[in-house]
Amino acid sequence: MQIRFHSQKLFSRHWWLMLLVTLCVAGLTTRLGFWQLGRAHFKEAAYALELKQAELAPLNTQDLLEGPLSSDRLQRRFDVQGQWIKQWTVFLENRTMQSKPGFWVFTPLQLAPDKVLLVQRGWVARDLVHSSQLPSIETPEGLVRIQGRLVAPPSKMFELQEKQTMPPVTQGLSLLRQNIDMKSFSDETGLRLMANALQTGEPSEGLLRDWPTSLSGSDKNRAYALQWFALACVCIGLFAWFQIIQKIKHD
Repeated sequence: MQIRFHSQKLFSRHWWLMLLVTLCVAGLTTRLGFWQLGRAHFKEAAYALELKQAELAPLNTQDLLEGPLSSDRLQRRFDVQGQWIKQWTVFLENRTMQSKPGFWVFTPLQLAPDKVLLVQRGWVARDLVHSSQLPSIETPEGLVRIQGRLVAPPSKMFELQEKQTMPPVTQGLSLLRQNIDMKSFSDETGLRLMANALQTGEPSEGLLRDWPTSLSGSDKNRAYALQWFALACVCIGLFAWFQIIQKIKHD
């Protein structure tokens, strides 16, 4: 009779409810942990592919014109010739290099008619006094030769819909902007953009090119996974301690 009483007290309606909540929370956090591990594996595979691409011989102008520039060519080096379309140069604000505020400078490079690379040419510091004033950079005329890598478009930063001051505009194109989208930029300029590219090499034309080394970032996902798994263990441990061990000890 006493054992039955304890069993009824231990396995009350409240106890079953707490068990259900614990299982839901532990299941959810475990699932998130495995999702983060999946993200880590994906990033490692993508990074291994990038390293493999970077070891291949650079693509020349003819290679870019003939072959499709699919995503599996990311981080592939190139050495091409073309002409800058300097009237479509744009500045992405709030970008830093060497812990200094400044702009990323993008200029389309025309390789052939209807064949244009959108090139992230480099970084330039901003005027700390007149923050909205665009810095002066050089854009050579005629045929130029550049080296770089094919990269994914820059990630988008948070952008306010309304700005206090109007950015500089030329031919209807906003020169100073927070983000750049290849499709929207193509629609604005009428250019047929093939891919996004990152120019590498020594500083020139008033631009720095001290780009960070590409990393997989999988360690961060593994750390997140460990946190989720730890949270699942904590939930189960707390339930076992307060809902089972403590009740048995006090009965």
